[in-house]
Amino acid sequence: MLIRRALLITAIASMTVLGTSACNMMSPVASLKTYAPSDGAQGDLGPIKARNLIYFTDNAGNSGLFGAFANSGNEDAEFAIGYYTAKGKLTYRAFKVAAHQVLNFGYQGKSALAIDLQGKPGDVVSIYLAAEEDPVTINVPIMDATLPEYQNAVDSLSGN
Repeated sequence: MLIRRALLITAIASMTVLGTSACNMMSPVASLKTYAPSDGAQGDLGPIKARNLIYFTDNAGNSGLFGAFANSGNEDAEFAIGYYTAKGKLTYRAFKVAAHQVLNFGYQGKSALAIDLQGKPGDVVSIYLAAEEDPVTINVPIMDATLPEYQNAVDSLSGN
C-alpha cells in the first residue's frame, strides 16, 4: 500500500512538472523576437543601425528628430535620412559615421536634428535611410511633452 502511494505521488508530480514546463516546447519564446524596447523606432541599413528614433515637437513651433545611428562596420559609412517636409517636399540630409562609432541626435548632450516633418503629436511619420543598400523605411512616432518623461527632451528643442 505504501509503495502504491509513493508511485502515485511520483506519477502526479512528474505529470505536473511535464505539464507546466512543456509549454515552451510548443510556443515561441517572446523574448527572442527583435523589438524596440522604448517608444522610439528602429531600423537597420547595412552596417548602420538606427535606434530609438522619435520626432519631438512643442507648442511653440520647435521640433527635432532624436535618435542614434551606430556603425557596426569596420569602415566609415555614409548614409542619408530622407523625409517629407511639412510642405510636402522630399528632402535628404547626408551623414557620415566612423567605424564602430555612434552619431547621436538629441542624446548624449547632442542637439536634436532640426527637420520639419509632416504630422502632429500622436501621428507616425515615415523617414527613409538610404546608402549603397536598398533604402529602409522607418515609421517614427511624433511626440510632445504629454508624457512627463519627455518634458526634458521637448524643453531642449527651444535651443534647436
